[in-house]
This record gives sequence, C-alpha cells and structure tokens, in this order.
Amino acid sequence: MPEQAAIQDENSLGLGKLWTILRRRSLWFGLTFGVVFTSVGVVSVAQWLFKPQYSGGFQLLVRDPLAEGREKNNGDLASLARVNTSVDVPNLVEVLRSPMLLGPLAKQLGLRQYALQRIVSVGLASKDSDVLNVTLLWDNPKQGKVLIEALARNYLDYSLRRRKEKLNQGLQFLDEQAPGLQQRVVQLQQELATFRSINTMLAPEEQSRMLEGSRAGLEGEIRALRQTEAQLQGLLAMVQSGQLVSPFQNPSSASVTGISSPADNIQSNFSPLFSELVEVEGELAKVQSSFRGDSPLAQSLRARRDQLRPLLQRREQDAILSALQVNRVQQQKMQDQFSSLGAEFRRNPDLIKNYEALQQRLAVATENLGSYFKARESFRLEMAQSTVPWQVISPPQFSDIPVEPNLQKRLFMGLLLGLVAGVGVSILRDKLDRVFHSSSEVEELLKLPLLTGVPYLPLDPSKPIAESIKNLEPEELFTLRESLRSFYQSLRTLRANRTLRVVAITSSAAGEGKTTTTALLGQTLVDMGMKVLLVDGDLRRARLHRRLGLDNSRGISELFGEAPPPLEELYQWVNPNLALLPGGQRLPDPARLLSSERCGEIIQQIRDQQQFDLIVFDTPPALELVDPLLIAEHMDGLILLVTLGKIPRELPTQVVSKIQQSGADLLGVVTNQRVESIIGQGHGYGYGYGYGYGYGYGYGTTSRYSPYAYSDTTVPQSDTKQNPLPKRANQAWSFVSTMLDGQKTNSQTKQEKENDDHDT
Repeated sequence: MPEQAAIQDENSLGLGKLWTILRRRSLWFGLTFGVVFTSVGVVSVAQWLFKPQYSGGFQLLVRDPLAEGREKNNGDLASLARVNTSVDVPNLVEVLRSPMLLGPLAKQLGLRQYALQRIVSVGLASKDSDVLNVTLLWDNPKQGKVLIEALARNYLDYSLRRRKEKLNQGLQFLDEQAPGLQQRVVQLQQELATFRSINTMLAPEEQSRMLEGSRAGLEGEIRALRQTEAQLQGLLAMVQSGQLVSPFQNPSSASVTGISSPADNIQSNFSPLFSELVEVEGELAKVQSSFRGDSPLAQSLRARRDQLRPLLQRREQDAILSALQVNRVQQQKMQDQFSSLGAEFRRNPDLIKNYEALQQRLAVATENLGSYFKARESFRLEMAQSTVPWQVISPPQFSDIPVEPNLQKRLFMGLLLGLVAGVGVSILRDKLDRVFHSSSEVEELLKLPLLTGVPYLPLDPSKPIAESIKNLEPEELFTLRESLRSFYQSLRTLRANRTLRVVAITSSAAGEGKTTTTALLGQTLVDMGMKVLLVDGDLRRARLHRRLGLDNSRGISELFGEAPPPLEELYQWVNPNLALLPGGQRLPDPARLLSSERCGEIIQQIRDQQQFDLIVFDTPPALELVDPLLIAEHMDGLILLVTLGKIPRELPTQVVSKIQQSGADLLGVVTNQRVESIIGQGHGYGYGYGYGYGYGYGYGTTSRYSPYAYSDTTVPQSDTKQNPLPKRANQAWSFVSTMLDGQKTNSQTKQEKENDDHDT
C-alpha cells in the first residue's frame, strides 16, 4: 500500500532526519542533556569528596613450570594420574572471586561474608597469558594494605592445597590401577607358555628359517630330476629312431649337481655288446675294402652286425624306460616332501604373528607395571615437598591516592549518557508529536502534488492583510512572493492538459489559515497578470471579506433567494483585476442549500463570467463539514491546505480519503507554516495565522479543533462597523501590490484612483 510505504519511510531514521529532529527539538535535547550530565557530575564529585576509593593489587603466576617438566618426563600412566594439570584461566578467575575462597578470609578479617567479593577484581594481564592481575578497592589505605597482603597469602595457600589434592587424587588413581596391571602381566605370561607348549616350539623365527632351507634343497633336487628325465626322453627318442648310444659320445657329460648322466648309466651296462658291434662293423669295413661285397666273409660279418644291432637297440630302450620309471618315482617322493614342508611353512607365519602379538602385549603390560611403580614413587616424593606451585611475581601494594571515582571518566560517561538520553528524548518527543514538520512529509504521506508552501509571516490576524504586510521585512516579502508565484506555476502546469477555471480551497480542520492563504493566492495570481474572482463559499462563517478589508452586507447568500439580484451588483473590487464575492448574511441549513440544484445553477452562473481567468472558492474544513464536498461537485478541482506543526497527520489522510470517495478532483496540496521554522526550511521562514475557526451544527456540539462554535440560528453581528470601507481596502491592496512587485506603473495608479472615486 502506498500509504503504508509512506509511513515506513517516515519511521525510518537517517542521519539527515536525525539532525532535523534534534534541531527541531533542541529545547528537549538541551534540557535532557543538561539534567543527565549535571546529575552524573554532581554524584561523581560528591562521591570523590565523601566516599573516595583507593586501589591496590598484585600479579599472580598461576602455572607451575616444575610440574609441567615432571609431566613431560613421566610415562603415560603418570600423565593420566595428574588429573588435568592444565590451567583453565576463565574458570579459575571465577573460583578466585567466589565465596568459597573469599568468604573464610572475610570472616577471618572481621568483614561481612560478601564484602570482599564486591571489591576484588581478577583478570588476565594479557591475552594467552597465565599471569593474573588481582586488584582491590577499599576506602581506607591502611586497611587495604592488610587486605591485599592477606589475599595474596590466601591465594598461595589455595594453590598449595589444590596441588596436594590433585596429587592425592593421582596416587589414589594409581593404587586403583595396580591390581589390574599385575594380573595382566601374569595372564600374558601364562598365555605365552601355553602357546609354546601346544606348538612345540621355543622360537618360531628359528624354526621358520630351517623350514625355508629344507624347501630350497628339495627344490634343487626336483629340478635335477626333471633335467635327468628330459635327457632320458631324448635318449629314448634317439634309440627309437634307430640310433644307438655310443660310449664315445659326450665323454664329459656329468651334470652340474654331481649326478651321472643317463647316457653314461646306459653305456656302462651295455658297453661289451656295443664293443662287439663296433668290432664287427670294423671287420666288415676291412673285408669290403679288400673283397667283393657278396663274398662269404662279408656276408657273414654283415649277418652278425644285423643280429647285434637290434638286440642292442632293444636292450638300450628297455634300460632307458626303466631309468625313466625310477626318475619319476624319485620326483614324486620329493614333491610330497616339498608339499609337506610347504604346509608347515604356511602355518608358521600365523604362529609367528600370534607369538609376536603375545610378546608385544606382555611387553606393554610389563612396561605399564613398571610405570606404575615409578609414578607411585614420584607422587610420594612430590607430596613430601611443600613447594607452592603459584608465584606472586609482583608484590602486593596499596596506593594512598584515590582512584574512584575517576572524574574525567565519569564526566565523559555523563557526556555520552547525556547525548544518548537527549537524542532518545528528542526522538520520542518527535514521535509523540503527530504533526507535519515539512512540506516533503506532507507530499510523501498523502501522495499528492505539492503546489506550493506558504512561509511563515508575522501577520496580525485581527487586522486586514494589507495593513499587516506593511510591517514585513523585505526578505519576508520576497519569500512570500516567491512561494505564491510557485503556486501560479503549478496551476499553469495543471492547466496545460485540462480545463481549470473554477477551483476551491479547503482544509482538514479550523484554524489552519485557509482564508488568509486564499486571499494571498488571489492577489499573487493578479500580480502574475490574471484576473481573479474570490468567492467566499463558507455560508456558515464568512470571513474572507475581513482578510481583504471589505463589507459583507451583501453576498452570495442573496442568490439563494426568490428574487436574486444581478451577480455584478454583489462584486466588491479590491483592484481592477481582483474581485470578491462575499458570503453575505447567514442562511439557515447551508448544507441543504449547497446540495440543491440552485447551488449548481449559481456556480454555473459564476463560471459563465468570462471576464475572470480564474475563480477561487474559499470553503469550510472538509473533515468537519460536508459543504466543501457539495461545492466541489461543481468545481474543476479542489485544493487541500495542510498546516505544518499543528494538524495531526491522521486528519489530512482522512480528508484525502473522504474527498476521493466523493469523486471530487483533488488537484494537490498547499502547505502553510503556522509558526516560525526552527530548522530553516526554504528561505528560513514559516507561515501561520491561527485565527481560529469554529462551526456549529445546531446540535450544541463544538468542533475538536475549533476555539468556539455557534448555532445556525445565531444572528451574527454586523460587519459594517468592524470592517474598513472599500476605499480603504483598495488603498491597502495598492500598497501590497507595490511591495510585492517592487513598483507600480502610472497607469495602474491612475486606474486605482478611478476605482477609489467609484467606491466613494
């Protein structure tokens, strides 16, 4: 919602807006600041004179370097038994200020239980440090010296008690662990003995090395047998192909392993038969070289050779097959032995692993048991010592010069508190003041065009405007003229795309200076070269004639009669370009007359006056009466006047909503400064008249913002004796025009003189 967004923007607080609020509420800020600052100063000085506080203190090192060294040198069990020897400084600070330590000391010194707790302060000397600063505030320097020394001794005694308590706790922890450690060592020793008995070994590592040597020997023999088998297979193939194994082949065919070759074994068995065959073949060769091949001797030798050769071949083949069978049997036996050694070797790593695990656990248990005995002796030696773990590195001292209150610090704090309180009160007062303070606030909240802002002028509401303006300063006249000319420019902008000839001016409540503003706007438009008719549309309380110094004996009220006079007879001319149609005598029930058809006819008759460039109606407040809405039905537009510094913000918002619901065309807003501006808006001036506006409805009620009210049946006093003559009004407005424009031409002066003669 636009209205909610405007309210949120209004509630937001920036530096510029804060400065504006402080200037606007400078009195509240000054009073609050003065009261707070003076109060803090008076209290501080009184305390410094009658209840001064003296300070003393010392520095305390809360870590024991010797204990840290012992903790590093001892075994794990001793470290566990020391029960958190590290210093938790934040918790230690709370303990040192607790009633547990300070209560007995206060009782010993004859003080109340919580007297020391309020005046003792403990804090770190620096970040990540183990040095504590202990300070004490007291109103008597001699007593303070005694207190600070007693406090230092008390802290050192506490550290010694705390150290012995921790050692006792550690020793108790060790004694609780002793039975378990001893039982663990005995149990592991028994397990190791059982393991050796079951596996029949003392040293699994030595047995493993022996198995590995046996396996290597068997692998060599198996390789040699496989080589022999390959040779036998080769010999068998030679014999089966018809070749014979010669004893003279491979004369040095011994194997690398020292085993005789298969050919040697075979040749050794059949060498005589082989020698005989060789002799036969030799003789046959001699015979064939000497005799013919078919000789009886050659045939006999050849038959003998053929008989020996197959026989030798069969015997060699049988011998080779027999050797192969023996070789395979040997290989099978060695392979079985190798497999048996392999199974035992594979089982041996698991045994070694279990054996080593048992030995390691036994070693750890034995080491823990030894650490227990060592730690117990160390703890007993430490308990026998009386060394204080903490050290006072700065001796206790107490000053005889007051430190509290610190006047400079207190006054600075009072200054800050005064500033904060002054700003807070100023903001609170400004929030409670639900009025507009600037034209921009009106424009942001209502979301309507700002036509102009009328500045503050010290005008006398009991006198006509012309007489009041005579006493204005040149700067005030300049500011007034420029602000009203801004309204003229805004009207020109609005008339650029619409017909804008008859407009009405209204406000939220009475007393906003609407009538005076209407008169000033009319004169300004005339100064800009327009011909303007001002109509007093307030039939309940006509006052526009008073602001212009004219007569109200006749006016627009006569047009509602049965025989209305010509409209021109009712005009009163302020100058040749500015005319007034007064309200005239009061009529009963104005709302009924304004809602009648006759009202529309009268306004149309006024609209038909083509001699005027702009017709401006002065109407009653729209929030209190329905009259402006009834008149606005026949207008080209309605202008809302909002007074700054007086009217609550809710009222203009309600008026805008009411006008928009009625269907009237709301052109924009004109702001009116009622009092002199504090924050220097615009040229430094505000505007306001505050002459009071009241309406009676005939029911005996009084408006919330009206200083007085009257009934419709009340007969008003004649304005003839109270108001100046028209001639005097023309003279006064001639002077106003001269002041606003800076000069007057001879033709204007001549015309005014003619008008004066005419009025006379």
